[in-house]
Amino acid sequence: MIDQYALQISTLATTAASHSWALVSNFLILLVLTVLFILFSYRSRGGILSLILGFYVGYALYLVFPYTSMVLGFGTTPLLKAILSVLMYLVACVIPFLFVERIVSGGYGVLSVLPRFGLSFLAATFLLALAYHVFHVSNIYTFPEPMNTLFAPDQYFFLWFIAPLVGLLLLVH
Repeated sequence: MIDQYALQISTLATTAASHSWALVSNFLILLVLTVLFILFSYRSRGGILSLILGFYVGYALYLVFPYTSMVLGFGTTPLLKAILSVLMYLVACVIPFLFVERIVSGGYGVLSVLPRFGLSFLAATFLLALAYHVFHVSNIYTFPEPMNTLFAPDQYFFLWFIAPLVGLLLLVH
């Protein structure tokens, strides 16, 4: 009788561990980005706020940059084009981030754990949405199917795009 319960508990634990690992591995990139943004948010008082605002300004600059097609023309493969797109976006984010960080860090206090986690998660989802819809990273990397379900549909792009703004509105006081 005890062996039967031990076997059931062992089976349940193995099944739970297997399902947990499948879930974690499907969303590993989202988890890693979120953790990186949480760690980054401890860098300065307004770090995550500046980062999110820098992402938006960087995206606007990326869109209106007049030489995008010329720079992307240097990419002879989809991998090189994706790398060039991401690098252009990162360059477009750096200067606005530095500028916004000066303004934001003086006016906001330290965020508590929940807003910090929420904003880091939303920043990660924003970047993944850009990776899918703007930088076309899915042409060079095969994302797990659950990630494709959440980020690949065109009708979801707007929702992922505004999610960090809604997070800023709700989580920063």
